[in-house]
Amino acid sequence: MIEVRGLTKTFTSGVFRKRTVRAVTDVSFSIPRGKTLGLAGDSGCGKSTIARMLLKLTEPDSGEILLDGDTITHLTDKQFKPYRRKIQIVFQHPESSLDPSKQILYSLREPMIIHGLYTKEERLTKIQELLHLVGVSEKLLTRYPHQISGGEAQRIMIARALTLTPEILILDEPTSMLDVSIQAHIMTLLRDLQGRLGLTYLFISHDVDVLTWFCDEIAVMSQGKIVESGPASEIVQHPQDAYTKRLIDSFQNW
Repeated sequence: MIEVRGLTKTFTSGVFRKRTVRAVTDVSFSIPRGKTLGLAGDSGCGKSTIARMLLKLTEPDSGEILLDGDTITHLTDKQFKPYRRKIQIVFQHPESSLDPSKQILYSLREPMIIHGLYTKEERLTKIQELLHLVGVSEKLLTRYPHQISGGEAQRIMIARALTLTPEILILDEPTSMLDVSIQAHIMTLLRDLQGRLGLTYLFISHDVDVLTWFCDEIAVMSQGKIVESGPASEIVQHPQDAYTKRLIDSFQNW
């Protein structure tokens, strides 16, 4: 479904004294259709940089990204537009992804307008279907982002990601800012949607317990590199790399 080969990204900062940071180094992985890969590691290890490269928000220095066997690494924005519908993201902070000056209906309708999908009536029908699917009331459509809860906002963002009928969702810490009880509801919703729609997930998180429960496989990142990967249960029960052991121990002893 999606495959990454030798992905590398370096950032340079500073005017007089240049500072170079290699955010991602020679990262490779693949996710079969309908499966979930968890990308684990501490903040700053390169997880979100990988997500941005998959979405072509950041250009890699080297390496390849393949989607259904097609190389999408160096496509122009125009060439990538048909693929953009296939891969969407749900961010950590749902409120920052919604225009505070616009009603929820606008935010849900916008992706379909940009891609020229459906008539006005069909867009509303699609939105109503998605709201039902993610479990929120149509009454929210006339509200503004500050008038809804964090859990409602994240369900809205999941619905928005689904407006383009994607095949892959990148889930970038989608529950870390929510209360524990709401986290469980969102995770259950995501798992249910994967079964219904056949979605493929890249789940980015530092929470080993969540990754173990949710993912088929886990890849552990440290300082821009994948240090260990394999079936989720195997990684957690029999970690081989020293960093993986420390990451797991930090959660088990919490």
